[in-house]
Amino acid sequence: MMTHRSLILAAVLLAINCNAFTTPPTSQSSKSCISTSLCMSTTTENEKKKPKKKERYVPKWKKKATLAEESGSLSIEEKGLKGAVPITFQQGKGEKATFIETAAMPGQPLKLVASQAGQFIKYGCGKGECGTCESLCNGKYLRPCIDSVPTDLEIDPETGEYETMVIQVKGTRAKVISSGKFYSVKSIFIGFWNNLLGMGGLVRDKRAAKKNWQERMSKEDEILRLTQEKKKRRAEEAAKKN
Repeated sequence: MMTHRSLILAAVLLAINCNAFTTPPTSQSSKSCISTSLCMSTTTENEKKKPKKKERYVPKWKKKATLAEESGSLSIEEKGLKGAVPITFQQGKGEKATFIETAAMPGQPLKLVASQAGQFIKYGCGKGECGTCESLCNGKYLRPCIDSVPTDLEIDPETGEYETMVIQVKGTRAKVISSGKFYSVKSIFIGFWNNLLGMGGLVRDKRAAKKNWQERMSKEDEILRLTQEKKKRRAEEAAKKN
């Protein structure tokens, strides 16, 4: 009877020990749920971190066509321009060059002629000093802000008309590149370079100032020595007289 009870007790203890070393199925399922939720959260975070593609800028308004652009190519007479000297404004070179034909009277300001023809010219000072509007006309440079149509032009004896003045105007269209960032790698290097240049200039100026200070102090010492010698000489002369 005792052996039977001891066997039952040993079997119960063995079962308890086996259950202690095994993990319950509920914990495994909870762990799998936690891992899947973490995976889902990481994927959503990665999707949020992905930068969106920048949409192309669409202006809210468009430039209206001028009367000359709407009417197309018109002759000088149809445009209502009067003048004896034919003038052609050229902007750009090669295939991208644009030409505007007009006419003017001798002595008429080129600035007024360009504005009447619809030719845009970028001006700076308006006094002919900066050279922003400088243009090339038949091999010579002129500045439309102050120059006028020459009055000493010669008439062609065969045609009885003036020779066409071709004025090559500077291009104004420039490609603007913007990074859209407050700083970039290039700006950081440029900043360091500017700081190095500034520190070098400070060291150079400090050395020059130190040299000037030393020269000034040496001159002051020399003046002090000469004054002391002069005072001593005067004192000796006064003592001899007495």
